[in-house]
Amino acid sequence: MAANSSSPADSSSSPRPHTYTIGYAMLPNKHDTFIQPSFLDLAARHGVRLEAVDASRPLAEQGPFDLIVHKLHGQAWRAQLEAFSALHPDVPVVDPPAAIERILDRFTMLDVVAGLGVATEGAVATPRQVFVADAAALACDDADAALGGLRFPLIAKPVEVDGSAASHDLCLVYRREGLRGLRAPVVLQEFVNHGGVLFKVYVVGDHATCVMRSSLPDVADARLHDLAADAAAPFANISLLPPPAAGDVEMPPQDFVNRVARELRRALGLHLINFDLIRASDPDGDAKYLILDINYCPGYSKMPGFEPIVLEFLLEMLRNRPGHEQPCPGAGSGTGLSAEALKAEVEPSFIPSGAEPKQVQA
Repeated sequence: MAANSSSPADSSSSPRPHTYTIGYAMLPNKHDTFIQPSFLDLAARHGVRLEAVDASRPLAEQGPFDLIVHKLHGQAWRAQLEAFSALHPDVPVVDPPAAIERILDRFTMLDVVAGLGVATEGAVATPRQVFVADAAALACDDADAALGGLRFPLIAKPVEVDGSAASHDLCLVYRREGLRGLRAPVVLQEFVNHGGVLFKVYVVGDHATCVMRSSLPDVADARLHDLAADAAAPFANISLLPPPAAGDVEMPPQDFVNRVARELRRALGLHLINFDLIRASDPDGDAKYLILDINYCPGYSKMPGFEPIVLEFLLEMLRNRPGHEQPCPGAGSGTGLSAEALKAEVEPSFIPSGAEPKQVQA
């Protein structure tokens, strides 16, 4: 498409004729977590139009699109994307379905962490966990064999991550009796005390934003042996600690978060992810970071200042398309937006959340 030569100042107050069309495909319940009016407005001011994709119709009959961003799963949708890419190899798809599928299974999604350079150096790890295919193995007297040496308390998680409410149906199991009501298949992950604070890291290409969130409170040893208390409890029934005040909790070092985000994104072959990070203390009292969960194309509306960061990433993808002709120095890019103009807005940031406490969802 031809580039429009309007300056950034010209595009700051009103929409410009669109230069790029980005198709987005998401479940209805995920739409508002990404496609916010503020984002649509910023994109329009810089010549980018976002158009909803109808997943029930062939992609070839829609558009034309300069880029596709999606958060849909399943073989039918994957076949749609593959057919579209065969016809339009110069149109980027964010992200490849094969790469996304790696993190749709809670038991295998964390396998990638062990191979990261930052993990081999001992700076980050994952909690121990097991996969249980048959609920009968948890109901028998020999349930310890199914646990593989895990110690209580345990987090019970559905295996599949499909965006449904059921996939977020997590519970905390305090002792063996709590295993009997679980549905299989299930992933059991050791719960690690972490001071009721979770760090959610949003990754957009090479940018990482770390946000502090309230989490589940620590579990005292006495609670594990309290036979009068429930043996297991859904996350929704567990009260979170009040949100920590800004400055009361030490944020992970910026260089560390950037490195973990960069290595994790590249190992997965994905551009849009977030991951949950906690800090625990080892027996010597040293800080130990653990990655609990990885999500694809998360709700960026919960990331402070997400609009210019996500837009600049999408524009960079468009500028780097195969065969895409770069504008001459000094000429307009067709967007009214440059990486230099947004640099101050998109530097990695570490922002304690002042929002109301939210339930931790894996």
